[in-house]
Amino acid sequence: MGGYNARKCNKSDCSKGDGMKTMDIILVIVGAALLTFTVTMLVTFYLCGSIPDTLCTCVFAALGGECGAMAWIKTEKEKQAEKQEEKERENNADE
Repeated sequence: MGGYNARKCNKSDCSKGDGMKTMDIILVIVGAALLTFTVTMLVTFYLCGSIPDTLCTCVFAALGGECGAMAWIKTEKEKQAEKQEEKERENNADE
């Protein structure tokens, strides 16, 4: 069945209230860093006529790698949650 997935929250996945989680904060920081870097590089290009290409490549690679790592962590957490739900369903079916 698709749609809403109602699962129990344990301490690692649920926070009190609807506050921002760590990954959300990191994504905001990454977005702000990219925006700031891009504006800085535009100003540098306007003033000097060129930008440091190696620096641009490294910044985008580092921040892209960070986002990729966060995506991997998120998918692993979802896999673990699905396995736990399946075990709980099997235990409930046996009872």
